[in-house]
Amino acid sequence: MKKVAVIFGGSSSERDVSIHTGLAVVEAVKDKYFVESINISDDYSNLNEKLLDVDIVFLALHGGFGENGTIQKYFEKHNIIYTGSDSKSSSIAMDKNQTKLIAKKNSIPVLDWFVINEKDKINTNKLNFPLIIKPNDGGSTIGLYYCKNKDNFNLNIKKAFKHSTKVMVEQYVEAREVSVPILDGQVLPIIEIFPSGFLYDYDSKYKDKGSSYQVPAMINDNISRKLAEDSIKLYNKIGCRHYARIDYLLDGEKHYLLEINTLPGLTSTSLLPKSASKIGLDYSTLVDKIIKIALKK
Repeated sequence: MKKVAVIFGGSSSERDVSIHTGLAVVEAVKDKYFVESINISDDYSNLNEKLLDVDIVFLALHGGFGENGTIQKYFEKHNIIYTGSDSKSSSIAMDKNQTKLIAKKNSIPVLDWFVINEKDKINTNKLNFPLIIKPNDGGSTIGLYYCKNKDNFNLNIKKAFKHSTKVMVEQYVEAREVSVPILDGQVLPIIEIFPSGFLYDYDSKYKDKGSSYQVPAMINDNISRKLAEDSIKLYNKIGCRHYARIDYLLDGEKHYLLEINTLPGLTSTSLLPKSASKIGLDYSTLVDKIIKIALKK
């Protein structure tokens, strides 16, 4: 029986979500592997010493150093096998601006956007409202704000900079939200998200009755096919592996990339497991499959 270390926690704003993912993963595979659960904070400099007898690390971290390529680089340095995309791909995917530039270069539709640093001066008279502002490198829609006018913008931009040193300003369109999960290079059933509030924000994702979901999404075959094609294209161009989830807005027949998640939420109620269940992969089997995919590569 192989030994799996499940690493969760971290120090990002998504720590709580990571703990939920980690504990769910431990519960799912404790009868199939020797499992060691490791709750880390921001200092993991001696982590390799705890992993000497481990066959693989299951990365249940979200955001921050757990998803931006930093801990992935650490594992690569110490020749530790781990789940999820490698350090280079993780770093690119965590950067929304980089991701959108790659998407645009490869004819994947994106909404108009620009990125600003805290010291940049913005002429709000030139902005075309409404807009969305969000951290360029954040997840779980923490620090996401809708701005309908200049006053909104000036207030919310300060809030957004509390979450990141770089903020993305993006055109707002009223549209459907869909998510495309990928497992081992294969597209799983597409999910449509129906947030109970105005935006699909942190509360909509994680609070009870914050959102409802339709799997598979009720969209026509042409759109489904295009979403699948663009998702696989982006997944491969960035160099992702094992699994990921790609989020889009859907406005009539048009779709727009929002972001790619290389370590998407993986609690039993998260989007990727909801989708996997529609093709007969229950939660425990899904987690086991991710481990097997990572060990095989």
